[in-house]
Amino acid sequence: MVTLAFLQEDGPVPLEALAERQGIPERYLAKIVQDLRRSGLIRSVRGAHGGYCLSRPAAEISLLDVYEALEGSFCPVDCLDTPGSCGRTDGCTTRGVWQELREAVVGVMQARTLEDLAQQSAHRAAGGTA
Repeated sequence: MVTLAFLQEDGPVPLEALAERQGIPERYLAKIVQDLRRSGLIRSVRGAHGGYCLSRPAAEISLLDVYEALEGSFCPVDCLDTPGSCGRTDGCTTRGVWQELREAVVGVMQARTLEDLAQQSAHRAAGGTA
């Protein structure tokens, strides 16, 4: 997704080019792309100059959007989403800590966008260290 954000002005990026750039097998990436398409985060463009591109501006796609498209809701322990999954939920000493962790991680992922990461990538590509 960061690569698509970084290259968004170049037009659609072929799956093969994305896989090569990320150093992952094309068949594996095809499965990831399928989930991202279903979630509406990317779209495919057919034709000789086709490929994949973001469905909306990178500044409007949070890291949480990407995470949830691929993994579902962020939940470090089952009892946060399914209280009945553990018989100790009501008296659990650590459940509050897990909830705080969840809120912190979700907050960070909501606050950062693909645009933020694309800019960092551009800065690094230009020789910056940040």
